[in-house]
Amino acid sequence: MGVVLVVAGLALVGCTAEPDASIGTASAATTTTTSTTPPSSTSAVAPSTVTVRSTVTSTVQETVVVDTTPVLSHSAFGAIKLGMTREQLVATGLVGEPTLRISAQCDVYHFKSGNGAAWIQDGQGLMAINVKSGARTAEGLPVEISPADPRLTQTYPSGENGPNGYSVWVNDNVFYFFQGGTTLARRGQACFN
Repeated sequence: MGVVLVVAGLALVGCTAEPDASIGTASAATTTTTSTTPPSSTSAVAPSTVTVRSTVTSTVQETVVVDTTPVLSHSAFGAIKLGMTREQLVATGLVGEPTLRISAQCDVYHFKSGNGAAWIQDGQGLMAINVKSGARTAEGLPVEISPADPRLTQTYPSGENGPNGYSVWVNDNVFYFFQGGTTLARRGQACFN
């Protein structure tokens, strides 16, 4: 009995609250040591339990690319919107005075940037917007896309090829017309065909 107590005493002296250096380090660690005295008829070494808790912190860095390409949507090109009056169009500051009268009903207002034009139809407001380059459609195609480019039929399968370009209705009242630049026009426009 005396030998068992001496061995148990030596085993308890070897247990400390310090974690073993060979286990590694953690950013936060808690060590719990539990010792019990065994019954006299069992092993002379007391069982122990060690619990290590650690917290790992990581940093995630994400890069977001913002597409700043202007969009010729299904209703507008930036501040220039289908249906605007002459006064509203000129008030945007993006167009000059009308430079051309097309048909008996339409005036053409060229963008000050030189990249397109807007058509105002008498009594109807802004009926069409043409953008030559440097922008994209609402579906992501470049406005300067060729009418023969297969991406047009893939993106707009209901569209039609004509002698002057490719046209597709994007809703009941508005269509895109692709001719190496893209025009957004309202149903009933009498400015061009």
